[in-house]
Amino acid sequence: MVVDKVKVSIIKTPPRPVRGQIRRAVTRAIELCGGLPPVIKPGVTVLLKPNLVDVPKSRESGAITHPEVCRAVAELVREAGASPMIADSAGIGTDTEEVIKFMGYQELREAGFPVKDLKKDKELIVRNPGARVLPRLKVYETALKVDAIINLPVLKTHDQTEITLGLKNLKGLLADHSKKRMHRRGVFEGVPELTSFFNPCLTVLDGIYCQEGVGPVFGDPVEMDLIAASTDPLALDIIGGLIIGYRPEEVPITRSAIRLGLGAGRLSEIEVVGASLESVRRRFKRCSETEILGRELPCRLRMAEETCTGCRNTVAAVLVEMSELGLLSSLEGITIVTGCPEIRPEDPPRRVIVGRCARPLRSQGIYVDGCPPENSWLIEALLTGF
Repeated sequence: MVVDKVKVSIIKTPPRPVRGQIRRAVTRAIELCGGLPPVIKPGVTVLLKPNLVDVPKSRESGAITHPEVCRAVAELVREAGASPMIADSAGIGTDTEEVIKFMGYQELREAGFPVKDLKKDKELIVRNPGARVLPRLKVYETALKVDAIINLPVLKTHDQTEITLGLKNLKGLLADHSKKRMHRRGVFEGVPELTSFFNPCLTVLDGIYCQEGVGPVFGDPVEMDLIAASTDPLALDIIGGLIIGYRPEEVPITRSAIRLGLGAGRLSEIEVVGASLESVRRRFKRCSETEILGRELPCRLRMAEETCTGCRNTVAAVLVEMSELGLLSSLEGITIVTGCPEIRPEDPPRRVIVGRCARPLRSQGIYVDGCPPENSWLIEALLTGF
C-alpha cells in the first residue's frame, strides 16, 4: 500500500520583499502544500496566530511575524468566505499592544482585519485529556471559540528550546498562568501536547527576516527570503529545523512530538515541494555558541556535563540580556549552578541553583525551579535573591 507523503512547500521571495511579492509567495506556498484546508469555508471564523512575543529591536530583527505575511493569509481566508481573526498574547511581562503598534499590525486593523490582544480576553480552564504536563489548561476564550487555527510562526533560534517554529508558537494561546506552569513542569513535552490540543489546520512559516543566536528576541537578524507551509506542524518543524542546521533529534520539542506521534516524524514521510531543501539551507548560529559563555565573567559558572541545552541556553541568554542592560557587574561573588555538579570550596557562597536536574542541591543556594525555568525567574534570583 502506497501512503501519500505529507507536503512541506518552500517558496523563495525576492530580497526585501514588499506586499505584493509576499502575497504571491504565501499564496503559492499554500497552493503547493494542498491549498487552504476544507475547514476554511464560508461562515467560519479562523484564528491567525502570529508570533508577537516581545517588542523587538527593529521590524526586521526576525523576532516577530511579518505583518504582510499575516495580511496575505487573512486575505486568502476572507476570499474563501471565512472570517480571519489575528490574535496572540506576548510573552510574560510584555504588553501585546506595544508589539502590535511597533510592528505595524495597527495598519492591518485600519485595513479592516481584527487584531486582538489575547491578554485582554477572558480566560477559561479546560481539560486536555491524556496530557501529562498540563492536563488542565488556562487558555483564552477566543482560541476555543474559533472554528480553525492557522499558525504563523517565524524561522528563528530559541534560547531554551534550540528553535521556535510552529509547535512552540502555539504557546501564545495559553494564559500567563499556564505558561508559567508549563515551564515548571516541562516545556519540551508540554508544547507538543498543546499542539495536539489546538490542532492547527495549517502552518505558514515566515522565513523572510529570521533570527539566529540568542533568539527569540535578542538574536542576530538573518534575511532568508522564504515562505514555507504545511498542514502538518511537525513535518514543517522538521524541515524548518533542517533549513537552519538542526537535525530533528537535536531539538527536544521535535523529539517529544515525534514520540507522541503528532504527525509525520520521518523524512521518508515528507515531500518537500517548491524550492529544494538544499537550495535554501543556511546553518544558523545557536544560542549555545554565543561568546558569552567563553568570556571572563564576574560570576562563576558551575555547569555539570549532563546539563541539558534548555538550562545551558537559559543561562547564556540571561547573561546576554544582563550584559545588554549593563547589569553583569552585579553578579560579582555569585555562582550559577546547573545540572548536579560537585560544589567546590572555591565557589562563591552566594549560589543560584538552576533547573529541575539541580533540585538535589536546592538547599545550597537560591533555587530556581523549571524545565527549563523562565529567563525572568533567573534574572530575578540573581538581582534580588541575596
